[in-house]
Amino acid sequence: MTTVFCALKPEAEPLIRELDLKPISSTLYESDDVRLMITGIGKLNASSSAGFCLGRYGVSDCYVNYGTAAGARELTGQTFFAGQITDAGSGKEFFPDIADTEFKHISLVTSDVPVSEINDSCHIYDMESSGICTALRSAVTPDRMIFIKTVTDSGTPDFTKTKVLIEDASAAVISYIRKISAKKPVNSQENGDYLNELCEEFKCSESMRIQLKQFVKYQEVSGNLGEFDSHIASLRAKGLLPAPDRRHGKKLLAQFM
Repeated sequence: MTTVFCALKPEAEPLIRELDLKPISSTLYESDDVRLMITGIGKLNASSSAGFCLGRYGVSDCYVNYGTAAGARELTGQTFFAGQITDAGSGKEFFPDIADTEFKHISLVTSDVPVSEINDSCHIYDMESSGICTALRSAVTPDRMIFIKTVTDSGTPDFTKTKVLIEDASAAVISYIRKISAKKPVNSQENGDYLNELCEEFKCSESMRIQLKQFVKYQEVSGNLGEFDSHIASLRAKGLLPAPDRRHGKKLLAQFM
């Protein structure tokens, strides 16, 4: 399942239509392989919606945040992957997936208030992305988070033009969502005894298990599983694994990740 977050209904309408998503509620739409939630504007709404989906449905194969962004005038109409997300309020940085090349990469800043008169062509601005990152990061690894933004204005939106720009950009975005939704999940070692053994050694709670499961999968898809296994072996050699209790296991897992 791919979960998509859009702040506003007009941003979501082309996706709902072309992906044939059926309404579950006024803000939630689904098909067999795509779930879309309209979050509302702002970090708090976006974070709450992401937390709701995570709590209600568990971890999806992939999360996509799609919507409009403000940027320099020369970027208007272009669609980007956000390769770096900075929360303007806290200064925290997030680095979601940029493995694909359908769209150019750019740095995105999440602001608590609308930004106007933007002249910097190296950054674009929204009001939701860092909230989604914050809500998902405890259970979802960066390779499963994708942020796609279409620049529609430089800080002073003209909503009649915004609708046209969203419609024009939607075909490429829909094609990409279809592509990632068709991917089969990685057949990881986690499906066997490997993850169970690790969880036993770290004395995992359920939330720790989710974190470790996603971390193992991230190591596998990024080609680092061999190095990961070497680190585990070194912890065993030092007598740090198996952990004596959950408190030690939680501390060790946090340091390890």
